[in-house]
Amino acid sequence: MEKLDKYIKECNLVFTNTIDRLDFCRVDFDIDKIKVDYVDSINLLHLVSSFNKLYLSFKKEYDELDKLNLGKTIEILSFGKFDYNGDNYRNLILYIDNPFITNREDTILYLREINGEIKPFITNNINPFDKKYYRETVKLNSDIAKKYLNLFEKYSLLLETYNHLKNNQIFGDGTNSIFTVIDNGNSNLLEGLKTFKLSFGSAYFDAEYYAEFLINLGDNFGLDYDNCKIVLDCENIKTDEEVCRKVLNNVYLNKKYAK
Repeated sequence: MEKLDKYIKECNLVFTNTIDRLDFCRVDFDIDKIKVDYVDSINLLHLVSSFNKLYLSFKKEYDELDKLNLGKTIEILSFGKFDYNGDNYRNLILYIDNPFITNREDTILYLREINGEIKPFITNNINPFDKKYYRETVKLNSDIAKKYLNLFEKYSLLLETYNHLKNNQIFGDGTNSIFTVIDNGNSNLLEGLKTFKLSFGSAYFDAEYYAEFLINLGDNFGLDYDNCKIVLDCENIKTDEEVCRKVLNNVYLNKKYAK
């Protein structure tokens, strides 16, 4: 385990911003003498478990929400709350495939509220000077629409984190990187999430260090040990429960990369 412990510390030094990759090239560099600065950092298992906890809370409330009959498939794009020219706005933007509120094949719905009044519209979000551009007002149940806005305002942190983690390189410095993928990049927050793949590694001229973990989301949250992998210095090591939990509990990331 000595090689694994050494790599965990190397990851922590970089991912917490204690040092950068060039420090490893210093003549006087001694990893044993450097202490990791864990301030404002979170371990990788806690990162995913916190996301899952917030997701479960959201999913319960969303499932109980009175629904707008919008279309066959709905995906959440973003939520925003802001002031403009003295008016108070809340915007929930949804992509709708096979919509019921228009005859188009798909559309983007701006579930918009201005000073407490629901004023939604649909559009294709292309250049307004394009001949194919459209923007049309639609009628929706105002009471239910406000419930949507209230819910997504309450869980705006979840939505921000989800959009950041669903298919992204959340850390990269040219040598070290961390990637996160939810449901193989085909996730839909409103229909339910299943898996979270977290991988990180370091690429050198003469060696490869790589770790990949598949974590089940939802009520059955936990590591899928059969689909976890760790490579140290181009050599596969055994990925049992003890090893996987050791890595995920002991590799830390500065919180600024988590959302």
